[in-house]
Amino acid sequence: MLPTRSFRARLAVLTALLGTTAASAQTLQDQAPPLHRVVHRNTFALRYNPLGLLYEGRFTYRLRLYESDSVALRDNFIGIGLTPIVSPQFLRAGAYVEVQPMTVLGFWASYTFVQYFGTFNVFQSFQSARSNYSDNELARLGGGLNGMPGAQTQYLGNGTELTIGADFQIKVLDALVIRSRARLIRPDMNLREGDTVFYDQFYDVLAPDEGWYFTNDVDLLYQTPNKRFVAGARYTQAFVFYDERHFAAGETPANLNTLHRVGPFVGYTFKSVDGASFNNPTVFVLIQWWLQNPNRTGGADGVSRALPLIGAGFQMTGDFLPVSKPGPRADVPTLDEALSSL
Repeated sequence: MLPTRSFRARLAVLTALLGTTAASAQTLQDQAPPLHRVVHRNTFALRYNPLGLLYEGRFTYRLRLYESDSVALRDNFIGIGLTPIVSPQFLRAGAYVEVQPMTVLGFWASYTFVQYFGTFNVFQSFQSARSNYSDNELARLGGGLNGMPGAQTQYLGNGTELTIGADFQIKVLDALVIRSRARLIRPDMNLREGDTVFYDQFYDVLAPDEGWYFTNDVDLLYQTPNKRFVAGARYTQAFVFYDERHFAAGETPANLNTLHRVGPFVGYTFKSVDGASFNNPTVFVLIQWWLQNPNRTGGADGVSRALPLIGAGFQMTGDFLPVSKPGPRADVPTLDEALSSL
């Protein structure tokens, strides 16, 4: 069922002021999504400080919830899919569900199996949230530092991880993009007896086993009219929620290991064709300076604050099922008609 003309008029005004970032949500540019849609998204990324190389995929079946002419509403669906993540340090693989009631807002949850390979001194666990988990300490524990023998404490850790997420994305005045991806994570790992926390290299936090931590990426970007080039800034934050059991006997529980970083983000999309199997090929670069991090803002065993996180990558999306071309447009009012009807 299509909305009434009066309702469409008000949404036309909203859409003129608050458009959407189509590429990140795999939104079709010129039409509403079909009833059934099978899509994929593939990301390859390299990161330094902390060091990381990974591939992340999402393969999703989506069912449209309702029909709408409004750009702000029309990309709606419920979906289910698979999400593999592979790096030289670990493997994460599982399933997820997502619900997007409108173009600008979506919710999702994933449940994945996690396996660390015991490489690059990455997987280390500790008895207390106050433990030193700097790069130097991880190297010393995992196999030595500067030619000296280490404690050889790394092992093939594995377990599961529950992630609950929310995505929000809008445009302001058809050029300024605001988007946010918030995640709440709960790991359940098979740690050594007595250990209660471990280093999560993916999020660069000392994670509480059977506890929760939160991370959020917020982008403020300028997008060119042809939607090919974006440039702006990304702010990232992470908070860890430790319980008393994540501290050693006699230690005072505290909100430790909070992370903040900010810096420029740029990306370029080479093409965008509705329904293409190989679509939105995009290269991007991210540089963020650490504002708060116990190991990356100086100190006796830390990295200099002057050294930022540096990331670069490639992302592409696509449709596995054919997407028909849009037919004649419905009687959607122009902006002048919408304003005059209010």
